[in-house]
Amino acid sequence: MNTHRLFAIPFFLALVMRTAVIADAGEGVSTEAILKKMESAGKTLSCLKADFTQVRTYALFDEKKESSGTILYKKPGMMVWKYNAPDNSAIYIKGKSALMYLPDINQVQKVSLAQDRKTESLLIGFGNTAEEITRNFTARSSTEPGGCHLLELTPKSEELKSQFQKLRLSIDPKRWVPVRSERFEQGGDRTVFTFSRVMTDVVLKDDLFEFTAPKGAEIVEY
Repeated sequence: MNTHRLFAIPFFLALVMRTAVIADAGEGVSTEAILKKMESAGKTLSCLKADFTQVRTYALFDEKKESSGTILYKKPGMMVWKYNAPDNSAIYIKGKSALMYLPDINQVQKVSLAQDRKTESLLIGFGNTAEEITRNFTARSSTEPGGCHLLELTPKSEELKSQFQKLRLSIDPKRWVPVRSERFEQGGDRTVFTFSRVMTDVVLKDDLFEFTAPKGAEIVEY
């Protein structure tokens, strides 16, 4: 599957289940409290727009690839990642599926999120419930020097563990959305997204989340 550039690219919240594994954050702020704040913010978050930079580190070759673009989010579960030139690729997430457009080979890849948890991880931090988080991850938090809350999520299931080691989110304590997302791969690769110009008071039309394949594009389903 030729999606290394996109996965070269990489969710919260009701009461925490008793069976969840949750560690207290530093400086008297509990992980449960952070999750509740994120859940409350997620209930009122209808749309979000932000710029992002992405740095993908390849452990085997000791190389880094940097790219940038724009992210759009609309409740429930619609998201678009558009990459700037020279990449110009894009990811459209809607419901339980994703479309990935690779312009250099004029190919559209259709992916089921149930089978591709890496793509699904792009939604983490944007309106998911605490039950979703604690069902799938062991959550541990701390406070960063700048005041953001650092939320580290370690997969519980073998399926998720086979796709990545852990996720690390830096949460804005005012808006309670991620300002940085870091994914650690099993092979040692790492992808870091940093968000800027985050706007939560925008109105985004549904057609922004629709993708029409260019003429002649190859359609591949996975």
